[in-house]
Amino acid sequence: MAIKSISDFYNFSLFIFDLDNTIYKEEDYLFQAYEAIAEKFAGILPSCSKKALYATLKDLYLQQGRDKLFDKFLNAICLDKSYLPDCLKILRSFKPGKPLKIDKKVKKILNSLKNQGKSIFILTNGNVDQQKNKIKHINWDGLDKKIGFVFANEIEPKPSPAGVLHILKITGIERNRTIFIGDSEADKKCAQNSGISYLDISLLSELSS
Repeated sequence: MAIKSISDFYNFSLFIFDLDNTIYKEEDYLFQAYEAIAEKFAGILPSCSKKALYATLKDLYLQQGRDKLFDKFLNAICLDKSYLPDCLKILRSFKPGKPLKIDKKVKKILNSLKNQGKSIFILTNGNVDQQKNKIKHINWDGLDKKIGFVFANEIEPKPSPAGVLHILKITGIERNRTIFIGDSEADKKCAQNSGISYLDISLLSELSS
């Protein structure tokens, strides 16, 4: 179905959203996690301040991305890879000091979908414990009670259609009544592989303006 207006969007019955950078900005979680990691290693390395360690980790992320980020960080501060589990544990289980906020336009749309009685799901890739921790600390204002959460890594990560097919099975809603809203190529391909419509979150924001 061609989506040319917000009314076209609302014609669907089942709405599947990605989580990171779709519902909220993932860096709001990551940067707080990096601060917690910096605090941990400031205790291990008295000569290094939390501020300096955080700057090192954040700069590595901004310049080189997340691939082997903690390996690079440990190398930069002259620690071996035996400390890698500490980094991962904090990343996946820390408690953010600031609650994660849903994008304002997305929140408005989610509330509208809820009020219309639509079926809403979130299908997310990534470490399950980490994704659950994010969800736990998002300020949902009760919206989470109306959303089904499916962790693709428990089934098969996107772009596999397995997660979408699981949702279609439990809802009984047809593919032509289903739309996936995401931000990545994996999300787009997942929708294509599943035979359902797809809309990039940036385009949805424009429709709702």
